[in-house]
Amino acid sequence: MSDPLLPTTSGPATGFETAASPFFEDLYVGYSMMTGSWPVTTDDIVSFARDWDPQPFHLDERAAKDSFFGQLIGSGVHTYAITMRLCVDAGIFTGNAVAGLGFDRLRFKAPVYPGNVLSVQLAVESLRASMSKPGLGVVNWNVNTSDESGRSVLSVVVSNLFRRKPQ
Repeated sequence: MSDPLLPTTSGPATGFETAASPFFEDLYVGYSMMTGSWPVTTDDIVSFARDWDPQPFHLDERAAKDSFFGQLIGSGVHTYAITMRLCVDAGIFTGNAVAGLGFDRLRFKAPVYPGNVLSVQLAVESLRASMSKPGLGVVNWNVNTSDESGRSVLSVVVSNLFRRKPQ
């Protein structure tokens, strides 16, 4: 659930209401928010796969029917890219989030199919002030991407550097 004390602005690509980019001090363990949603289309799946993950079950519906999955599915890398886009559009991985430090425990939990609508729930797992960069703090986010039915399709812990409030 998003923090009702933070102002909202309209997201750039989708027009949904989002929290303004928080400073490090605005965050706390358990702080959470939900992004807007992203519809996944057959054309998007095939286009992404053609450039970045050209496997038959991502590229061709007929070939996908004979695969382990039995139908066309999105690449896990595509699912992660959508996750990041939703987090940026929501204002959480932009603004005061100045750099990504990496990610851990990435899991592709279920296939993403054409027609799925994805959204992301984020929650702060941990925070610590940077010792080497006093104007910054490190935030670790539990990130969970789900489809329209609430089925989790991806989970990951993302680490970011966040600006601290000016003294």
